[in-house]
Amino acid sequence: MRFLILGLVLAANLSYADTFVAHCRDRAPDLIPTANGGCNGPVAEMIENAVAQIGHNVDWKVVPWARTINVAETGGVDIIPRHSMNSEREAFLNPILYGYQTRDVYFVISPKSNIQIASADDLLKHRIGALRGSYYSKTFNDNDNIKKKLYNNTDQIIQALEMGRIEVAIASSAHGIDELMAINGTRKAQFVDTFYNGRFISVPKQSPMHKHAEALNKTIQEMRSKGEIDAIYKKYNLTPIIQKTE
Repeated sequence: MRFLILGLVLAANLSYADTFVAHCRDRAPDLIPTANGGCNGPVAEMIENAVAQIGHNVDWKVVPWARTINVAETGGVDIIPRHSMNSEREAFLNPILYGYQTRDVYFVISPKSNIQIASADDLLKHRIGALRGSYYSKTFNDNDNIKKKLYNNTDQIIQALEMGRIEVAIASSAHGIDELMAINGTRKAQFVDTFYNGRFISVPKQSPMHKHAEALNKTIQEMRSKGEIDAIYKKYNLTPIIQKTE
């Protein structure tokens, strides 16, 4: 009888479990899509652990970033991992801070150009290729006077830079810089935009899983304070994400 009651309790608890649909993309080493449509890396593990602690599950889908941020506005995804936050995104996302990274934003000059970029003001003089929907920095994203040429993926930016259709491409220490610098003849501009960048996961406000956002945020903050997030990064032989900027 005891085992029957225990089984009924477990079954009842499982019946209340919800499944968060989470989008994964290639942001190694933090996020690494798997061949079966899953997701590996410390941020993926952090999310899975936190969701399990509040009694729910995660179903990963590998989706390009531009599509993720688009469907998030209408609640077409439940968890968005590893992203920056700005006022535009905050209008439809509930952000959960899990730490900070020092971000270096680079400007890579086309091999067909001899221009120099020594300051933020010099950015205004040139066409700059960037990924559509990506947040790089306040200096770049919030300046409407910069001539931005938006592309769907890094391969398109590489082709445009090689052919001289754009003079400059933007990249960061988080993504894109290695691919752009692999182009024969490219060079980094003297100007580098460096700042502390908050790293977030978000639950879209229109998601049916938004009802769990407060509990998920509380759990993530407890994981931060207890050193659980540091331990996950160390498990992957990675330097833990910064928890304080002071």
